[in-house]
Amino acid sequence: MKYQHRALPTLAKKFPEGIFAILVYGPDAGHVSETVKKLVGGAVTDPKDPFSITEVDAQTIKQDPTFVTDSALAFSMSGERKLIRIRNATDIMVPIIETILQFETIEANIILDAGNLDTRSKLRTLFENNEKLGSFACYGDQGSSLKNLINEIFKENDVSAEEGVLDYLQAHLGNDRQHTVNELKKLALMVGPGGRLSLEETIDSIGDAGLLALEDVAYFTGSGNLETLCLSLQRAEDSGQSPITILRTVINHFQRLHSITTKTEEGASLEATIKNLRPPVFWSRKKEFERQARAWTTGKLELALERFFAGELQCKTTGIPQMALCCQVLIGVCLMRPYNKT
Repeated sequence: MKYQHRALPTLAKKFPEGIFAILVYGPDAGHVSETVKKLVGGAVTDPKDPFSITEVDAQTIKQDPTFVTDSALAFSMSGERKLIRIRNATDIMVPIIETILQFETIEANIILDAGNLDTRSKLRTLFENNEKLGSFACYGDQGSSLKNLINEIFKENDVSAEEGVLDYLQAHLGNDRQHTVNELKKLALMVGPGGRLSLEETIDSIGDAGLLALEDVAYFTGSGNLETLCLSLQRAEDSGQSPITILRTVINHFQRLHSITTKTEEGASLEATIKNLRPPVFWSRKKEFERQARAWTTGKLELALERFFAGELQCKTTGIPQMALCCQVLIGVCLMRPYNKT
């Protein structure tokens, strides 16, 4: 069954009755990590107690498929239900979970985390459609969820903001929950309790070279300009941005383009659709964003997104240098060069 994130505060207090395993997945690793941490807190009394939690990577389970089944069925000596924490779950977990489902009595709760799983994922399908299993999808904070997160952190720290600050933050944050929270707390600490954040201060703090380089990578990938893409990739790497962060920034940009083209191809006005996009496109990027929205078709964007997600998975699992994989994927999409439109 699918869980909405509004159920998380309740589940963070107590693991749900009748559910023995929950899958947390999505492209936002920070959001996945935060959700898992809260679920773990509701599943065991002391998350730091090594006797309460068994942690294992899915690739390790591949070498010993019976490990999870044996652990889930073994009686707990402490009297509290054990927790099995499985990292980097993939479809290899499907037959294992299906085997456990056949038993009437299960002695452990299981929490699995995974990267982005599309609708073809057998693992995601299993967890979304079985009443004894639960799933949380964790995507980057966008629109109202990002706005609420910003307001929540500012309120907690007694910080207000000038006009334009919220729009700027919505346009430049949201790809990764943990990064977003860290940046907002940094701003709150900078002005202090009772302080008022100016747009200039926000741009100086958030709009650093690394973040601007990330934006450049996303826009130059969409522009088909290979030379400028390579330069921006080098700047992003030099500023310490990880290949995963780079890919997620580009994924977010292409997802926003996709949300526009799906509407315009049905007859909606491009200008009106972009105007209603949340978070809004920052004014200095608006002209180029419009140009890309006219140039890319929905089909091409979906193909590009498939390549990005596959590239992120390869970065995490193959052992090949991540930056080399990241560059290969971005250059490949850049060379799709759909610019027969203006």
